[in-house]
Amino acid sequence: MKKIWPDGIKCGVAFTFDLDAETFWFSRTMDSKHSVNLMAEGSYGPNVALPRILDMLDRQDLKSTFFIPGWVIERHTEACREIVKRGHEIGYHGYLHEKSYFIEQENELIIKSKKIMKDLLGVEPKGHRAPEADLNKETIELIAKNGFEYSSNMMDRDCPYLHKTGDGEYLPELPFNWLYDDSSHFFFTVQEPSRRPIMPTSIVKEIWLEEFEGIYEEGGSLTFVLHPWICGRVSRVKMLEEIIEHIKKKPGVLMGPAYEICRKAKEGLIK
Repeated sequence: MKKIWPDGIKCGVAFTFDLDAETFWFSRTMDSKHSVNLMAEGSYGPNVALPRILDMLDRQDLKSTFFIPGWVIERHTEACREIVKRGHEIGYHGYLHEKSYFIEQENELIIKSKKIMKDLLGVEPKGHRAPEADLNKETIELIAKNGFEYSSNMMDRDCPYLHKTGDGEYLPELPFNWLYDDSSHFFFTVQEPSRRPIMPTSIVKEIWLEEFEGIYEEGGSLTFVLHPWICGRVSRVKMLEEIIEHIKKKPGVLMGPAYEICRKAKEGLIK
């Protein structure tokens, strides 16, 4: 892999959290909105899991990125303000965690959600992650035109790279993969699609650390995509903390919010 990092950096690692809360369920089917139990499961993320995750990140002195739908910011404003208060990045993640079928609709959702972030949290999002990473052909251009610094949507590489936009500028992409998504290993539902086994943390930790070691040797990047209502359980937060402690022992790892990793990657790629 071609060296992309400046300043002696060997590898980039981002722990990112998609705080979907209740929207995860009713974006799949609006009927879920009438299920008291599913809505309660979604609310576990901001109400119970998030404080546990934030405390763990504080212990590790690690800043992270939280991609949050606009609806969640409206519904769980104080929880989202606590994320900002503790120094973490807030990124765009739709309004209702919905699929945008038309670029005009997607643009409206971006404008709407950015206003919510500004009005309620006082932040301007730097990063864009589409719900379920489902993009239109024009989305990358739209991301650039709406003033985002980076995209974290694609799954085509093991390191950051640059999209060249129509106006000749470069937009960094921080790619990920379902392999680094907690829902791939831990998600369980009695709804369709049919249920599947829940993986033990020991196996997931082994998979993720093996992948990190390989990415580290190649000089790439590893972007974890985590959902508080899934990964915020006690055993899984403990697993995340152990993974962070392991990564910290490696020299030359840039571990922090997504925007920081993208800025450094862009600096190295444009040189």
